[in-house]
Amino acid sequence: MTQQHSTRRTLNGKKFLGVRFASCACYGRLYMNDAGTAYVGNCPRCNTPYQVRIGSNGTSSRMFIAQCR
Repeated sequence: MTQQHSTRRTLNGKKFLGVRFASCACYGRLYMNDAGTAYVGNCPRCNTPYQVRIGSNGTSSRMFIAQCR
């Protein structure tokens, strides 16, 4: 992901992606790791872990839909 893409940040400046966890019918966030290589987090209902890698050919989308196990 390059700096020109839009980013969402919390009030303290932490970058995140919004995720709708379709199977669990809930919303959550994946936060950028300290290394800046991926967005990581868990489904707030079933605790399934998710990781979205950050790459040079990525997307500027900030909202995603995930299926829990």
